[in-house]
Amino acid sequence: MMNFKIFFIAILIAIFAGCDSTSSSNQEQSSSPSVIQNDYSKPFTLKLNDGSELKMQKKDNGYDIDIKDKAVFLNFFATWCPPCKVEIPYLTTLQEKYQDKLQIIGISIDELSLEQANEFKELLNINYPLAYSNANQYLISSLGGVIGIPFSILYHPNGKFAASYNGLVPIEMLENDIKKVIE
Repeated sequence: MMNFKIFFIAILIAIFAGCDSTSSSNQEQSSSPSVIQNDYSKPFTLKLNDGSELKMQKKDNGYDIDIKDKAVFLNFFATWCPPCKVEIPYLTTLQEKYQDKLQIIGISIDELSLEQANEFKELLNINYPLAYSNANQYLISSLGGVIGIPFSILYHPNGKFAASYNGLVPIEMLENDIKKVIE
């Protein structure tokens, strides 16, 4: 019985901690100071698997996002990440429930082709678009990096930062924050 409790606690920690998306070489690079700071204020475009594009530009308090009438929820994921897959049904429920006021967009940290993004979307019955191009790495860099996944960021309809979430988050918490942003 004691072994079962320890096993159960270990599983819960693994699920809620999320997946580590960095390698040791990336960690070494991020700890060394940069001589030249990159300018991430230039506009960029994410390719979405539904054929559309998401135009974004970093600003002081968030991003100028070309979705003006909805809150935007960016969910960073990997196809190999178990907690990411656990979170997807919650996100599809939220997308369906708040479709008129919220747009969820999956941001792959993997290098995916359009075909792979569509296969993953179909396999998990995802009802929101997935960004799959190398511009995803530009977005990740402009945020200062993504250490673990799933990682999500919620923005107000005007693109102002609202909240961020590292690891698997209860749907009730996400929904409560989304309601604050859209009402």
